[in-house]
Amino acid sequence: MLRYFDKILNLNIENDKEVEKLVKALDCKGRRDILRLLSSKMMSIMDIAVALNMPKSTASEHVKQLIDTGLISVVGQKDGRGSGKILSRQYEKVVISVSNGGKPTNVKNYSQQIPIGSYSAFKINKYCGIIGEDGYIGARDDITSFYSPLRFIAQLIWFDYGYLEYTLPVQKIDPNKIVSVSVSAELCSEAPGYNENWKSDISFSFNGKEICTYTSPGDYGARRGLLTPDWWQEGTQYGVIKQVEVTEHGTFLDGTHVSPVTVKDLGIAASPLFTFRIGVNENAKNRGGINLFGRKFGDYNQNIIVTFTYED
Repeated sequence: MLRYFDKILNLNIENDKEVEKLVKALDCKGRRDILRLLSSKMMSIMDIAVALNMPKSTASEHVKQLIDTGLISVVGQKDGRGSGKILSRQYEKVVISVSNGGKPTNVKNYSQQIPIGSYSAFKINKYCGIIGEDGYIGARDDITSFYSPLRFIAQLIWFDYGYLEYTLPVQKIDPNKIVSVSVSAELCSEAPGYNENWKSDISFSFNGKEICTYTSPGDYGARRGLLTPDWWQEGTQYGVIKQVEVTEHGTFLDGTHVSPVTVKDLGIAASPLFTFRIGVNENAKNRGGINLFGRKFGDYNQNIIVTFTYED
């Protein structure tokens, strides 16, 4: 079965410390073997040690270095011992840019994880649902469920068309020095049950300006999501990570230039609040709905991630 993986670790050659750390981590067959093992499932340190026929202490040291690079992460705990940590691979590609793309070298990132249920506004159609880690929030296909105070613990949200809007303050940084803003989320189409060939045009808007559309190939359910709870036996299981970034040079979808809209066009400095929408337009060519995943559903241990890059 074809799997659509596209979460990318982006590094710049200017960042010597991070590049050296990554190269050192990969310059070892044992650590590369661990990444291969984690390509299709999550495992504990003990599981890895047994599979690779290596001492537990050796496997633990390899894991520690891989976690330090961000290539894998701890997503759970099987028991109270270190060997019981449940590990997941976080990236499918590593890209090291040898040019900074014209960005200043004295830039920093400020990121926030936004729970998928913390939307500040929404407009959806009646075919919808919202669930937490342990069960449904409200009733299926009941729009009033989206007003529930329990929405803040949501881990999977779906609807056929409409949008979710999120609002967050621009804090701790000077908005006049922001050179890019990005939004990353795990998502896919929404079909009855699931259908891995079910296109949907999923749109992103920043500060009221529609900036790009991603055509999702399908609604994935042919295998279980790596983080999806056992009780969830229905169709959709996992999504793919999509990242939309607006810079001084335009808008990029997973690193590919897709729009001339720049960060200055967003007017971030004009308001202490930043808003973004994710959804499917009613008149979209491929109106195939959307599933949006939290950090405890799907394949990736993350909520929506918003990152501001700014000059220091």
